[in-house]
Amino acid sequence: MDLTEIDLTNKEFKAELAKCFKNINYWFEKEIVLFGNIQLLLDSATVYSLARELASKMSGKDLVAMNVSITLLNAVFVLIKRKVPDKARKVLNATCQLNFSANDLLTRVRIKFLKILLNYIDSGKEYQIKQFLNSLESEQLKESWTFAFQQVKDIYNLSTSI
Repeated sequence: MDLTEIDLTNKEFKAELAKCFKNINYWFEKEIVLFGNIQLLLDSATVYSLARELASKMSGKDLVAMNVSITLLNAVFVLIKRKVPDKARKVLNATCQLNFSANDLLTRVRIKFLKILLNYIDSGKEYQIKQFLNSLESEQLKESWTFAFQQVKDIYNLSTSI
């Protein structure tokens, strides 16, 4: 759905998915992974509230698992794509307060990318994001995040300006 922009689901299916997350008392790996995988099928308000709830439940833990960072940072990007950057920023700020492993470098780099992406949305200036993308050593990350940047650029109708 993300790349094709074709949604093969219906409202009933989406309502059933959202219902699965009603009143979660404990976020086990199954719920975390499921939420991370279906965010594009949920409305923005549900993604936002579930992401905030997950971040809140993980707050104060000695070490937060990588699947939590993946899920929360995916939620940030979904909210950016849905044109609710203020909510994306709140989820990102809550995520930044969590205790991730010092060895989890991908989470740190993803957080930096999302912060720069949100700054780009606010300013419309590409210099900082282009500089960040050019600094990446991993060609796979560079290609993936350049594509993500282009999606956001198209969604927000931001023209090239440095």
